[in-house]
Amino acid sequence: MANTNNNLTKVVAQLTKHLSPRNKDIISRRFGLKSGKKETLESIGKSYGITRERVRQIEEFSINQLAKAVDGNSDVAKYVAQSKAVVARNGGVMKETDVFQEINGNTKENVANASLVFVLTLAGEPARYPENESFHTFWAVDRTSLNAFVASVDTMVKGLEKSKTLVPEAELTAFAEQVGVANLDLEAVLATSKQLSRNVFGEVGLAIWPEVKPKGVRDKAYLVLKREQDPKHFTDIAKLINSIGFSDKKANIQTVHNELIKDARFVLVGRGMYGLS
Repeated sequence: MANTNNNLTKVVAQLTKHLSPRNKDIISRRFGLKSGKKETLESIGKSYGITRERVRQIEEFSINQLAKAVDGNSDVAKYVAQSKAVVARNGGVMKETDVFQEINGNTKENVANASLVFVLTLAGEPARYPENESFHTFWAVDRTSLNAFVASVDTMVKGLEKSKTLVPEAELTAFAEQVGVANLDLEAVLATSKQLSRNVFGEVGLAIWPEVKPKGVRDKAYLVLKREQDPKHFTDIAKLINSIGFSDKKANIQTVHNELIKDARFVLVGRGMYGLS
């Protein structure tokens, strides 16, 4: 991996050597080419006494200028081919940190990973989808695959919003086909989508649903009681929560009892026995 990292650094140095000192510095800081950490338009603008919009313009100009220089560059072509092969081998869509792991052996912010993003950005392939409210940053073999994947995930989200029902993993392919999505790669969806997730029981739903990502003892109690389908004593509910392994933090029996009393989703059916209302 060390050789790959050194080669990437050399490729970046070669590509940027003809930029003006200021433009080179701005590009370096925007992509994290020296430290591995990206800087904002605003922070760079302040250091130069210019607006964030001016920094954005310089970045855009420099990228366009450098993009022309990578055409026919054998070193860039090598990294493009390697990255596309990795993404293709993993179903055609891959979370960025997973690409980093395969190529550079490290998922963390560092110069090698920043350099890889920089080189592939100049080349324009594979296709990159930057992080937003709906997705983690991911790569696709091409723009067509990227757009199709985003549309498929959006369709899945809308389908789940309409059904308001968790879908067991074993039934997810059938559910996807039912809402009009074919050839779904579940692992790619769950790795990249911020809107979809699976719970501890392997059921898929919207990440905001408490049955998918329970936020506290109440949600966890609701989830285990719904699965048990029978009233349970609060001590048994606490044991179930702890045995399932929602987290390393153990649920306190008295805390469970106190939370059950406060929540309208639960009803007392006997001495210490609670069911779902």
